[in-house]
Amino acid sequence: MRLRTLFWGIASLAVVAALGVLLSLRSYQVFTQEERVLIVRCEAAPKSAMPAPKSAMPAPKGSDHSFQLILTPMTRGSSHVPQRFRMVGDQWTVGGEILKWHPWLNLVGIKSCHKLTRLSSRYLRAEEELTKPRSAYDLNGGSGLFWQWLHRAQRWIPFVDAVYGNSTYTMVQPDTEWGVYVSLFGYLIRPIRSQ
Repeated sequence: MRLRTLFWGIASLAVVAALGVLLSLRSYQVFTQEERVLIVRCEAAPKSAMPAPKSAMPAPKGSDHSFQLILTPMTRGSSHVPQRFRMVGDQWTVGGEILKWHPWLNLVGIKSCHKLTRLSSRYLRAEEELTKPRSAYDLNGGSGLFWQWLHRAQRWIPFVDAVYGNSTYTMVQPDTEWGVYVSLFGYLIRPIRSQ
């Protein structure tokens, strides 16, 4: 009788431990998962005048801070038509909107929602931010009315942890390629290393 009780006790502990390990692995996977949403190629500004989109600020003549970015959006691993953007500055930044659900919803597989909305340039010094030309482009139609509504109404929407804007930036490095990723908490930029 005591041997049977000991066996079931050990078996119960083993099942509980296995469930704990599985839940920990699932939590790790959910909270560290990233999805590549954009490939960005940085190039030196072309010698000839590159046409700028209508929403762009013209690049200053003779600027030593000019460069261009080629953005290739990614959807579930497949790439789309690349777009070129003329830029000016020391760094480039990409950002957008994030809708983060309560963590227990993430554990059952519901991911944060996001929308890339802005590509812009930065300077290293705040003084230059105020005095030098910058570049800014709306991506995917900008924030839009739906995201503006989400920002205002988030406290009344069940299961929403937060709705916020998020951006990330890196230095201008011609002839480099970067991946822009979205995680559960926001965007990040990582260099794409040649294979």
